[in-house]
Amino acid sequence: MGVRKCCIGALALAALPAAALAEEGKSRPQLEEVMVTAQKQQQSLQDVPIAVAAVDGAKIRDAGIQRIEELTAYVPNFKMAVTGQGNAVYIRGVGSGDNRGFEQSVGMFIDGIYAGRGQQFQSPFLDIALVEVLKGPQGTLFGKNTIAGAVNISTAKPSDTFSGEFSAQHNPEIGAEEVTATVNVPLGDAFAVRAAYKRLTEDGYVNNFILDQDETERAEDVLRLGLRWRASDDLDINLKLEQSDFGQVGTTHQLVDNTGTFSLYQSNFGLPVTPPVSLPVPLYSVNLEDEIDPREDGRLDRRKSDRQFDWQPAVTQNNSESAVFTVEYALSETLTLTSVSGYSQFDFRFNLDADFTDLQFIGTENTEDFSQLSQEFRLAGNIGDNIDFIGGVYAHKQQLTSTLWLNLDFQALGVPSSISLPGTTISLPSQLATFTEYQQDTDSVAVFGQATWAITESLSATLGLRWGQDEKQAHKYLDIAEFRSKERTPNPVYAVLAGALNNSENHDIKNARKVDNVSPAFNLQWYANEDVMSYFRYAKGFKDGGFNANDTTASQDAFAYEDEEADTYELGIKTTLLDGAMTVNAALFYTEFMERQVSNFTLTGYVVGNAAESITQGFEADMRWALTERLLVGASVAWLDSYFTAFPDGPCTAEQTRTASEQGNKDCRQDLSGQGTDYAPEYTGSLTSQYLQPIGDSMELRLQVDVNFSDEFFYTQDRDAADMQEAYYKINSRLSLAHFNQGWELALVGKNLTNEMTRPAGNDVPLFVGAHFAATDPPRSLALEGVVRF
Repeated sequence: MGVRKCCIGALALAALPAAALAEEGKSRPQLEEVMVTAQKQQQSLQDVPIAVAAVDGAKIRDAGIQRIEELTAYVPNFKMAVTGQGNAVYIRGVGSGDNRGFEQSVGMFIDGIYAGRGQQFQSPFLDIALVEVLKGPQGTLFGKNTIAGAVNISTAKPSDTFSGEFSAQHNPEIGAEEVTATVNVPLGDAFAVRAAYKRLTEDGYVNNFILDQDETERAEDVLRLGLRWRASDDLDINLKLEQSDFGQVGTTHQLVDNTGTFSLYQSNFGLPVTPPVSLPVPLYSVNLEDEIDPREDGRLDRRKSDRQFDWQPAVTQNNSESAVFTVEYALSETLTLTSVSGYSQFDFRFNLDADFTDLQFIGTENTEDFSQLSQEFRLAGNIGDNIDFIGGVYAHKQQLTSTLWLNLDFQALGVPSSISLPGTTISLPSQLATFTEYQQDTDSVAVFGQATWAITESLSATLGLRWGQDEKQAHKYLDIAEFRSKERTPNPVYAVLAGALNNSENHDIKNARKVDNVSPAFNLQWYANEDVMSYFRYAKGFKDGGFNANDTTASQDAFAYEDEEADTYELGIKTTLLDGAMTVNAALFYTEFMERQVSNFTLTGYVVGNAAESITQGFEADMRWALTERLLVGASVAWLDSYFTAFPDGPCTAEQTRTASEQGNKDCRQDLSGQGTDYAPEYTGSLTSQYLQPIGDSMELRLQVDVNFSDEFFYTQDRDAADMQEAYYKINSRLSLAHFNQGWELALVGKNLTNEMTRPAGNDVPLFVGAHFAATDPPRSLALEGVVRF
């Protein structure tokens, strides 16, 4: 009911200026043309035969969007989960699970450089020119691992105009302070320099009443330098250097169900000799609710009670560097050569209280050390008046080292370290640890091309093809160790206990794989007239297989997973109406996935593999309308049906896992065929409006109101009802007053004005059946912002 009222109010607001316009008889305003690079060259959004959502830098600034996860609210069928391994991105219900060995199903590209690891795009938005969300497989031009789509982020480049901006924002609700500065300086006729810096600090919004502090306390610094040299009318050279430091204390995770039970059964232990009697009752059992602080109510309320080991504080740190060197050379009036060279590197560390309570029972330390070098050469041009083409070669080299150190202290549950008997004392392994190191080297090469043939003035066809070869070498070892140690212990009792808890076993294994792939694409584009374009698109997507960095066993079968492929069909229309005052775009899509890669956490570890087949299908539409010179409204909506057609070996819920364990089955599976996928709400939508009111000749009052809606969705693949976010809508707003001549602006920025309590991610609490945790989104906040431009 609330969503309906909100939508009716927005439509009523839009109708008033429309009626006034009709009475005044004024000429219709014009929408500003949106230019995108979805096909690796500048084009109008209305001419691109792909479903693309574009959000420019002005909208990002006006909406107060600080990070890419906040952008997802404005783009239907686009979701992001911030997990312990980074950012997991989903488009149309398709994305990668939480696994250190996975790359994204949605390819991220920042100034033309591929960013396949979640930590490569962790830093906040800074001086953004445009963000494009390309939906559906984009393998031909963007390469592998874009099987669900691609996100193309372009930062502002140096220009020949002297300009600058300084802004500061204060948000008392979450104790946030943000300072941003940009300056663009031309140096003569050929050179220009652009520098940008942002510092963001937050005190947090989730109260940890055990530690008497708010979490997460965050500090982020981003520095970017851009250099441009227009060596001649035909040669343009750009260099971008960026450094980012990200740190936080604590997390936004909290218990949302505290009624779990930890039990060890005889069947959990892999003993060399089968006991004569199988005991149906647990050998040891603990109720979580009886052990934790009684103030913990297990409700989603932005209150938490976790406490990490004193010697392993709950901190996150990510230090990253990147460089992009781009050369564009016009070989002739019809031929342009482009070179894009890239370097990306980050060091990441993440400590987590993995039991999410005050018990100091389970603690983890995750690290990643990653580097990437890439090179792309492109040639674009036309042959005569009827054929446009683009083609090139691409290569990259990646090196990844990732570690996971797990410590468990059963003394926190009351298990003694020893038992005293008459005349002797027996030590018990009440504490233990496991240490895993995973190394992976990746080499990738590709050749691609795409050509568009204008068959007639109104009909054109596009054919694209990409051949790629990927080679991976992986090495993983796991040592079962004593508590607070990373060295393998010779005591076999520890190995038996670790195997009972999460199937861990000492191992040191290697593997390698090499695969070729071909990704074709075909578009048929027809203009009914200059304002109405329709298209049909077919594309094949590819995501290469790899290795499971989170597996705790020595099994080569569990270590490797296979390639994933997809076939997509899309029918769309893009229209410009009312003499350029309105655009309405829509698309129908259907995609079949084969050997879909999945990763899901269970009570005892990760289930990773290929889920056979799934289908995602649906409808998307968006509209922009300049009702008057002062009022702009927009709307977007999506319907999504994403489900597994065959997934007989899906992950079990916690309750199913416990039942299977009681029956001696340590590898529980359930048939999820016909069930929906995670992060796939059936309906999503967004309404936006912006009203400008001039004050005299030099001032302007601007009001922006956005309403974003999401239907319910599961954020885990096991379809546990406890891991579902209910349907919700959020309202954001910005009211600003600007003085053009003096170059200042004051703004009040409101987010989540109805104070909706939502959770973007979560899962089972390890080892405790029935207990669940979830991350929590920020509460209602009002921030004051000041901007000075020159």
